[in-house]
Amino acid sequence: MGSRGLASRLVATLAVLLLAAPLVHGCAERTEESVPSLESGGIPPPESRPGGWPVLPREGGADVYDDPLEGMNRVFFYVNGALDYVLFSPLAEFYRAVVPDEGREAVGRAFTNLAEPVVAANHLMQLEPERAGTSLGRFAVNSTIGLAGFLDVATDMGLPADDADFGQTLHRYGFGDGPYLVLPFFGPYSTRDAVGFGADATIDPRTYLLEPLPRIALGFTEGIVRREELIDPIDFLSEYAVDHYVAVRAWTYQKRQRELTGGCTEPVYVTCPGYSTP
Repeated sequence: MGSRGLASRLVATLAVLLLAAPLVHGCAERTEESVPSLESGGIPPPESRPGGWPVLPREGGADVYDDPLEGMNRVFFYVNGALDYVLFSPLAEFYRAVVPDEGREAVGRAFTNLAEPVVAANHLMQLEPERAGTSLGRFAVNSTIGLAGFLDVATDMGLPADDADFGQTLHRYGFGDGPYLVLPFFGPYSTRDAVGFGADATIDPRTYLLEPLPRIALGFTEGIVRREELIDPIDFLSEYAVDHYVAVRAWTYQKRQRELTGGCTEPVYVTCPGYSTP
């Protein structure tokens, strides 16, 4: 691969580091006695947590991924965690401290807007032309009237936000999760979703329209923005999980369940209603 291909991989790596979520301060052995008990009242119950937060395996949270490569995955988990601990977590905390809530929400919307062409492409591959049209309409409206996506004008115009990715597309066509993977830098995925991530990075217009340095800068910035959005649930997991590796694996599964079932928002103890594994 030439320099353009290498830069694309670097951008993709930086942009999804937030998905790693392994914490270097969780490397030490922990026992049930070393963390707050479920009966102590110190742990907020799952029904009181925001929809995207983890439900820990010890309180019934689903942890269904097949993990035959756990030994290797754990090594990559803690390597990724060290990088998060020394780089992305401090930058995310600083970003939260200096940028007000409204500003951070606007920046998050702008990055979400940049992904709309990929969302539209996956809706087309899922044979959903109307949803693809909505995504393209959102991109056109928010990129112009919405000032590069900092404002979500499209929703007010009847173009609701949606999401789709190639891992979801493969799921639609009957591909199962496959083994659980923790990739160096890229973080936790099912095998199917790791393939999907690579496909999405390939079809993303940013890969072809931007020169290497702007792509790297954009990816690095988005990594900080997305990591800030996960500060609170990661802090919760760090404090209350007995085994951080297992808890992150469960959380990865739970988050993906919500996406594959069209936004199930209730706490995921086993599965979302109506979900079945292909």
